[in-house]
Amino acid sequence: MVRKIVLLTLLLCAPPLSISGAALAAPPEIASTIKADKPYGEGHMNFLFIKAYNARFWTDAAGWSMEQPFAMEITYGMGFDTSELVERTIKEMKNVDPGLDDAEIARLTPQLDKVYPPVKSGDRLMALHAPGKPIAFFHNGAPTGSIDNAYAKDFFGLWLSPNTSSPSLHAKLLKLK
Repeated sequence: MVRKIVLLTLLLCAPPLSISGAALAAPPEIASTIKADKPYGEGHMNFLFIKAYNARFWTDAAGWSMEQPFAMEITYGMGFDTSELVERTIKEMKNVDPGLDDAEIARLTPQLDKVYPPVKSGDRLMALHAPGKPIAFFHNGAPTGSIDNAYAKDFFGLWLSPNTSSPSLHAKLLKLK
């Protein structure tokens, strides 16, 4: 009994453990571009009563700017196949930019098919924007490819544009509330 009390006292009085440097940094796949030690903003998207995903916006800038590097990190709470991810992305991009025409969609769809793997709960997708470069995609830290930078504003607008279908997530990511 005395041993348990001593052990408990030591645990309660010990200085807090420091968090390793790896936990206080941008994910490795974007760390050469973004040096932030924590996301700029974070929120989640629910589907019915289930968390579909958690979103984190990474940037070194003071906010969202297409002239500065940034990344969107999505950690899924449920599974989706590639076609579901592509279909939803296209639908949301049309919501953000109603002027997105069929020819542009036809060019974008095969690019998304290549960069979106099927995901399951716990999987993480990252999309990195660096001005003037293609949007780089990663699945659980491994590169999956890139899409044309011409789609960057509409693609990232899914979460960051005022025209997003999820204004509450948008506000959390950009610290508007």
